[in-house]
Amino acid sequence: MKIIANPITNIPKLEKSHVLGWSQVWADQLRATIDHRCTKIESKDIVYIEHGVNFGGTLNLFGGATDALFWNVSSVMTAKEIISLDIDMPDWGAQLKKRIGAATTSKMITETWCDRVSQECKNIQTLRQEDLKDMTGISVGDSHTTSFSRSEDIVLRENGRTLFGALKRGIETDLNGLYPHGNPITFCYGSIDIRHHLLRHEDNLKSLIKEYVKQCQKIGDLHDSEVSFAAPVPVEYEERRLPKTGYFKGTPFYGSQQERKDLTSRFIDELTSHNVEVVMPPERWYAMDPEKYANTHMENGSSVHIAPPYYRRNDWGESPLGA
Repeated sequence: MKIIANPITNIPKLEKSHVLGWSQVWADQLRATIDHRCTKIESKDIVYIEHGVNFGGTLNLFGGATDALFWNVSSVMTAKEIISLDIDMPDWGAQLKKRIGAATTSKMITETWCDRVSQECKNIQTLRQEDLKDMTGISVGDSHTTSFSRSEDIVLRENGRTLFGALKRGIETDLNGLYPHGNPITFCYGSIDIRHHLLRHEDNLKSLIKEYVKQCQKIGDLHDSEVSFAAPVPVEYEERRLPKTGYFKGTPFYGSQQERKDLTSRFIDELTSHNVEVVMPPERWYAMDPEKYANTHMENGSSVHIAPPYYRRNDWGESPLGA
């Protein structure tokens, strides 16, 4: 059996969790089962470690290195094969060894055990999205890319990626060396620019979109691939509490809700004027009361993302799968 698990930070069960959404993408691609609490792992299983969509490389153990964590890690280490998703496997043993003796650290976490974990971690191979050979398309862009990807796509997402920055570097660099070879590509940029940047500077939306379309169509022509462009997400409810990681210059957004809503409409209109395919959620989302939209279609709690049941791959929640 193929299992996706995270023994350090359990994979959420909340269906509107952005963290769960990324695990579900991997689970669909690998035809694997998500084990939210590491309770179903057996020695014959292949276990994929999904570190969490926002993992930065260091263990964040809010409740400490508990007995439950010890058993979770020990369970995973018995699997037939272990594979790290997205990133090279961190040395859990070395990181946990530093916590020995702390009041919140399990007595079962010893130096000997940590050394065994470290040795196991060294032998764990890495699987990245670009390694998936049986997908028939690519979605590439910012953290909203997950929401706009097709179920057949490799998903190349980068938290905090702006359209301006991607164009400056060259959007093709975000493909991580992949060659689409005729497979369709969805580009997903602009939502962060609308939330933080475009209203801070002289209005250059027309020239920005023109260069965006130019670079992406060049990629499509080079690789004989159809290209489409994700619309920016609807503007978030201003009273919604956002994580500090989503702030820029100390603020969760720049400009009024109406200004950013108007900018979103202009962004979509500019894309459409170039006669390109624009991938959009239902149009009514953009006209909804912002609070109702946030409560209905966005991730629970503090987030700017569309909730997994309403992803494009779930037909924006219109089909039974996304209901």
